[in-house]
Amino acid sequence: MRDSDRYLAQAEAVARLAARADSPAEREVYLSIAEGWRKLATEASRNERQDVDLAGEPRSYDARE
Repeated sequence: MRDSDRYLAQAEAVARLAARADSPAEREVYLSIAEGWRKLATEASRNERQDVDLAGEPRSYDARE
């Protein structure tokens, strides 16, 4: 599973928590966290596309493998 998919799954899980929140304040906290996961998923998706575009060229983090 790609990181972007995992992050979106996290966002959905936190959004479900928001739907069951006991107070508006708690709901807002969960929604804020879910939005953070969505933004992270968007960034990860961009990076994943970049990795595909640059296939064959070493990535800086490959040196650690």
